[in-house]
Amino acid sequence: MILKAIDLALMSEHLMVHKAVLDKLASHYCSVEDPKVKQIIYEQYVIMKNHVKVMIALMDPEKNENISVEDLHKWEPSRISCHKSTKGMSQESLIMDLKNTASTMADKNFTSALQMKADNVKKIHVHMATQQVMILNRYISYIEKHMESRAPDTTLKVQRDTMQAFRKMYNL
Repeated sequence: MILKAIDLALMSEHLMVHKAVLDKLASHYCSVEDPKVKQIIYEQYVIMKNHVKVMIALMDPEKNENISVEDLHKWEPSRISCHKSTKGMSQESLIMDLKNTASTMADKNFTSALQMKADNVKKIHVHMATQQVMILNRYISYIEKHMESRAPDTTLKVQRDTMQAFRKMYNL
């Protein structure tokens, strides 16, 4: 199948972004100390390497009609080579960057899927977004368990006053 220009262009852009994100994940993998976070990074890395293979297969006019969401689950182990690295970020900053990366990738995949034309290409990108959301939730869970929250709590009064203001605004 010959793809619509929008599908090919979005996947081309994604492949460039994926290269940068894979490089960043490898760097963070080598810098992070907590084995739980290392495992999440590794899994995100493997998933994203698979995304690359699937997108390249979707570009192949001889194969692309046979590529489906199931292909996103054909993960292959991957080796991340760690060379001498300089410690630039704190562990907390690394984890927050990883959380942001998963969130950004989920958003980018879902937003692109909304614009794509080929049904299997669209479904695969929605599923890619879902996989990144699963990784994001693991980072969030880790952060909630191991890092101090910086989000301020509110009070019952503030919450009720806010609710009442919106009820008034919407005449409810």
